[in-house]
Amino acid sequence: MNRWPAILALLVMGCDSKTQVVFADAAITLPDDPMTLPPGPGMQAVLDNCTACHSPSTMLQQPKVSREKWQSIVVKMIEVYKAPVDEQAIPAIVDYLVAAQTVEAQATDRSATAQ
Repeated sequence: MNRWPAILALLVMGCDSKTQVVFADAAITLPDDPMTLPPGPGMQAVLDNCTACHSPSTMLQQPKVSREKWQSIVVKMIEVYKAPVDEQAIPAIVDYLVAAQTVEAQATDRSATAQ
């Protein structure tokens, strides 16, 4: 006896039942990120082009890298992640990030020495 029609009928009936999905409201509270960028040339270019996705503390906590690496990171943000960065602002952004890392590193060194 051919069982395939019965098996297919059972499969089709199983697909016809509605899945019970329950959505619940959920809320999370993100921590404040009060840290601001240190003043310096290019800070406005960073604020205008980078802070839509990156918080100041995230930018300042990156490992210290070379100017060339910052250049490649900014280009990657534009080309790979389609970040809406004004390409004319790239030199100012890179200059600022290099300078800000130097300032942060010096502040960290002074803080460690004082302890």
